[in-house]
Amino acid sequence: MHLTRLIAILLLLTSQAVPAFTLPSWMRFRKKQEESQVAKHRVSVGDFTGGTGGSARKAVLTALETTRELELTTETAQYLITGTSIGGRITGRVSTAAGKSILERTYAAPGLDENASAFADDVILALTGKPGLATSRIVFVSDRSGQPQIYLCAPDGHEVLQVTHHPHGAVSPTLSADASAVAYTSYRTGFPVVQWLDLAQGWERTVTDTPGSSFGAAFSPDGQRLALVMSFLGSPEIFVTDLTTNTAACISDTTGVPSSPAWHPDGKQVIFSDDRGDGPRLYVAEVPENSQSQASLVRWRTGYHFCTDPEFSPDGKQVAFTTRLGGELAIVVKGWPNGSSQIIQRGGASHPSWSPDGRYLCYAQHGSLYLHHVTAGHRRAILEKHGRISEPRWMK
Repeated sequence: MHLTRLIAILLLLTSQAVPAFTLPSWMRFRKKQEESQVAKHRVSVGDFTGGTGGSARKAVLTALETTRELELTTETAQYLITGTSIGGRITGRVSTAAGKSILERTYAAPGLDENASAFADDVILALTGKPGLATSRIVFVSDRSGQPQIYLCAPDGHEVLQVTHHPHGAVSPTLSADASAVAYTSYRTGFPVVQWLDLAQGWERTVTDTPGSSFGAAFSPDGQRLALVMSFLGSPEIFVTDLTTNTAACISDTTGVPSSPAWHPDGKQVIFSDDRGDGPRLYVAEVPENSQSQASLVRWRTGYHFCTDPEFSPDGKQVAFTTRLGGELAIVVKGWPNGSSQIIQRGGASHPSWSPDGRYLCYAQHGSLYLHHVTAGHRRAILEKHGRISEPRWMK
């Protein structure tokens, strides 16, 4: 039996008899066991020459420390990172201990921090095969200004930017894969309507001009389509809208209340929650290849009676979702399409979203934004006391 499951069963069976001081020792043992299974490359950050070399080295080191994907050391290392920086421009290099070059690239964006983050992401990709997180962004809702509005932040909780300033508020954001656009639900007309906002140009438009409400959008992996809930047919249904042609196709057929659609990484399936009177459950719809094809719809049985906010992992092998345990919200990860379940966090955690490398989940809990390493189990609050935070979504 898997150690994690064995510990959980033992804790459950002995929860009435085990003294209070025993639990922390079990938890520390579990954490050590799981962290020991995550092998990390030993990396040393050497000198960065040039006029802004000192600042560049510090920025790169900070970006790498934030990700926790590499073991940074000043002693014997497998890889050495060096570079040159003049005027904020960075030429970064990665070599093996034997001197073999692994990566050499120049970064010439206007800002030094931006160049350092891009280099750090490339280092992680070159050494682990997983995309880095330093240049990724998380979109979320906060009521800090009095009304719920859309914000962006870096994965360390810094560089917070307010995106919307609507008098009636904005909710349910989704971020495109390149972080160039945000789609969200606005109430400026008195009814929920999905808006599409170009972050670079600053202009926005309504996604659809159909009557009725629309809400809960999710960008497709290629950024060309949105899955969203629309009610112009009378009852709400899940639609896929092509942002180029402005056409929409219904992919659900429900008598309930669908919500929170999310795409499979292959762009061929959409998972969503639907409450048909017996509590929200999860359903998966095949996205038709053309307007002549008919969508197929199946219920995905998770083993839980309350399931919302589903999201596929970047490799498509797992689904994270919100459930209800002991009267409080909790986050669960389950293998797709058939696999075991793991409770990630109890006590009011909700709306999980995967990091681009699939190693972390971000989620909201008690109004704060958390980052949670799925394998090792450690977590940290990356943004607190910023109003009440909800509905985070990570760019893919």
